[in-house]
Amino acid sequence: MEFRKFMRGSAPEYPKGTRFPERLALKSGNEETDLSWLRHTASGAVVFVMSAGCEACDLDAAVGFMEERPELDYLLLAEADDADYELLVKELAPFPCRVERCEISAVADRTPIKVIPFMIVLDREGVAVGSGLFNTTLDAIAHVRSLGANGRAAGSSV
Repeated sequence: MEFRKFMRGSAPEYPKGTRFPERLALKSGNEETDLSWLRHTASGAVVFVMSAGCEACDLDAAVGFMEERPELDYLLLAEADDADYELLVKELAPFPCRVERCEISAVADRTPIKVIPFMIVLDREGVAVGSGLFNTTLDAIAHVRSLGANGRAAGSSV
């Protein structure tokens, strides 16, 4: 897994129009975690992928974004030890955010996510409508512009 500061060339994207997996093994050799709830949200969801050991990963950027868009549901896939995980859960408790521990390498092996900090914007049916690297709230806001107020891709009226 690469951290943002080591990237060269174009920024990666999660393929638009691709459904986020209903089940995903978040750690090597682990059972799959049920993420089907991401396909049944009222207004859409955002998946953040971060690591406690990543200098470019700024939880404040994600929190600032959650404050801006409280109508969305959130999932943080976090590579963290026990102490860092407990702090994340406590800090994110006021928000509609689920926190799942993961191994970034396991997520990278099973998804198109190859760099962090990364976010995926999902419509209310779990289809990717935007994605990219972020380490500021403004970065996150830019990625979510592709999600309309109706919880579907911007410009979609269905």
